[in-house]
Parts: sequence; structure tokens; C-alpha cells
Amino acid sequence: MISKTDMEILAMMEAKVGKLEDIYKNFDPPMPLDGTSEFYVNRIHNPLDSIRKSLMRRNRIPLSILFSGHRGSGKSTELNKLMTYSDIQSKYFIVYYSVKETLDIVGLDYIDLLISIGAQIFIKASKLYLNMRDSLLEELDRWRNKIVGNEFDKDLVNGSKSNLTANIAKFFNQLLLKLKLEYTNRTKIRQKIEMRSSEIIELTNMIIAEVKLMSNKEVLVVIDDLDKLDLNIAEDIFYRRQITLTQPSCNIIYIMPLALHYSSNFGQINQAFTNSYVLPNIAIKHKDHSPNIEGINLMKEFVAKRMSLDLIDEDALEHAITISGGLFREMVNIINTAADESISRDDEKIRLDDVKGAESEIRNEFRRMLRSKDYDALKKIHESCDIEDAETCSELMHNLSVLEYRNDENWYDVHPAIVPLLEK
Repeated sequence: MISKTDMEILAMMEAKVGKLEDIYKNFDPPMPLDGTSEFYVNRIHNPLDSIRKSLMRRNRIPLSILFSGHRGSGKSTELNKLMTYSDIQSKYFIVYYSVKETLDIVGLDYIDLLISIGAQIFIKASKLYLNMRDSLLEELDRWRNKIVGNEFDKDLVNGSKSNLTANIAKFFNQLLLKLKLEYTNRTKIRQKIEMRSSEIIELTNMIIAEVKLMSNKEVLVVIDDLDKLDLNIAEDIFYRRQITLTQPSCNIIYIMPLALHYSSNFGQINQAFTNSYVLPNIAIKHKDHSPNIEGINLMKEFVAKRMSLDLIDEDALEHAITISGGLFREMVNIINTAADESISRDDEKIRLDDVKGAESEIRNEFRRMLRSKDYDALKKIHESCDIEDAETCSELMHNLSVLEYRNDENWYDVHPAIVPLLEK
């Protein structure tokens, strides 16, 4: 990728917002975007083309793809771009959903995830009025009657045959809602379904086969926000339940926590899935801590596409980029917090002190999170840009205390806001 110069970045901004009070609509929320968005920025070491090529090959078996990267690095944005490509849209019936929005991410169970795959495919197919065969609908209706208990509304149980598709879609929606919100009923439902886990896999594959037939497309499911799971839950799902995750007979992309790459079990996880890709952070410096101009300019472009650079002092922008650690979402948080500070004192620009105030808030979050024993490990990583005990550092990577970068090879550093804590 050819980096843009400061003059090119400034030229892009002629039509952008010119008042500090107006920037929030462009920075909140920053993601997910797709490749057609005016806010999208291209990046180096992006595995998106490799994922696309894998999906466009004639694969004998469906692909189960792991896609990882730090939280806030732009994974959702890149997958949204993937789904805008015309060749992907022509080949695939695409079902995209977020577990954070669909299920209880704090107490997620593999049964919840398994149910959600078939349910989301059926729900989308019903919205598109695909004419599914009576034999499938009747089989789903029989399964539904096995699951239904007092925890379900009777009007959904006794739907008319003539409206069976809509009735099953309503049931799936209600089922997902109960798994998300109702702890007591969730436990009962899980127990019922876990005893019939092979049934739900078989039914999911029947739904997939029907959708492929009716749409004349392969099925691609993209499951977002699994990287936000507690690390123990994520390991339970991707390691202990890996066979279950690969049973649906469709192509699936799972967003996975980057920290699992540093688990002693990752070798077995990796073998269970057909492909694994990592989206690296933007490297704003090199391993020797010298500035990486290409990465710095890309982060400037990210800001410049959302606000006029006249609204922020140059030294403030440079410090914001440094403190972001090359994470897009962190950059958004810094700009929003700094803008709040500036507006509160009736200033028209973001100043260096405003950014330092945002930095202080980030540092305080880390101070509350980190344990005494973490500091020795973090100091060694900051000095060597390497990790000695990958598994011990996985939790630090999961909470963004440690960030992974890639120039010619992988290297590591602590989150920039933590550095003053180490110096103390």
C-alpha cells in the first residue's frame, strides 16, 4: 500500500466536518464499515485477499476459517468489506451476525453457538421468502415441539400450518432471545438440546442443504465478536468443542481471540479448522522503537477521513497516534474523549493536554486491571519486544496490555499508555 502524504490527507478533508461538535457522528461508532465506505482505509499485511481467494476456490469440503486480531484492530470492518465483493455475493448466501447482539456473551455456551448457526440461516432465508419444502418445515416443527415447554409462548407453539415458515422463524427468534436474556430458562433449554446435540447438527445441515438448493448458492456464515469472550470461555469453545464447530456443512468464519494463538492448545485448535488468519495492528513504530512513517500516515488518514485536521493541533494528533498503539478503536476513544475535554472549555481545537487527559483515562483503566506480578512481565516485553512465556502472556494480550505487530516478522510491545507505569 502506498502511504498518503500529509498534503494528500489534507486535500481529502475539504468536504469533511469543520466543527469540533460535529465530529461525533463520524467517530461513534467507527465500525463496522465496508469497503465502499468513505471512512474505510486500506492497510498493509491485510489477509482479506487471502480469505477471499480461499472462499472463491472450488473446495471439496466447506471451509471453517479462524480470523483473529486484537479487539479494535478492524476485523469487523474487513469482514464487512469481504461481503461487499460481487464475486463473494454471487457465490454465497451470506449470513452475518454478532454473538454480542444475539446471545449472552458473558455466559456463552457451545450449545448456544450451535443453535444460533442454524437459527440465523433459517431466519434470513425466511426473510428472503425462500420457498422451503414442506418436509423440512415439518421436521423442524417436530423438533420444535420437543424443545417447547412452559417457558415458551403458546401462540408460537400452535401456529397454523399455512404459516409454518413464519412460525418456525418466530420460534428461533424467541429461542435466541431466551438464551440471551433468561438465565433460568436458558439452563432448561440447554439441557434439553444438549441431550439432542446430534439432532441440532443434523437439522442445521438440512437447513443448509435446503438454502443451497433454493438459492442456488453456497452458504457462508460469518460469526462476529467471539473475540470479546472471556478467554476461558473462548478456549472451552474453540478447543474442547472444536469438533462441534466444524460440523455444520457450510463455510463459516469465526472471529477468534488473538490470545488463543498463544495457548498451549492452539496447535490442536488450528488443526481442527481449515484456515487461520491474523489481522495485525498498524505498526506505528519499528521493533527498534524508531517511527514507522507508513503506519503513522495510515493512522492520520483514519482520522482525516472523519474530521478536518484543522480541528486538532499537530502535536496533539501525533501524541494521539502514539497512544493509540495502532488500534483503530483506541484512536476513536482518544479523539472522542479529547474532543469532550476541548468542548467543555469552549475551545475550537483539540490540544495536546486534551489528548493527555484521554491517555490518563486509559492508563487508569490499566492500573485498575493489572496485578503486581504483571509489571515484571510487561517491563521485559517492552525492553525486548519479545515474549518468553507465550501462555502466561495470553491474558495480557487479551486485555490489550500487550500488543502484537508485524513488519517483516512478529514482534511485541506493551500498550503505550502503560509505559509510564513501568517507568515508576
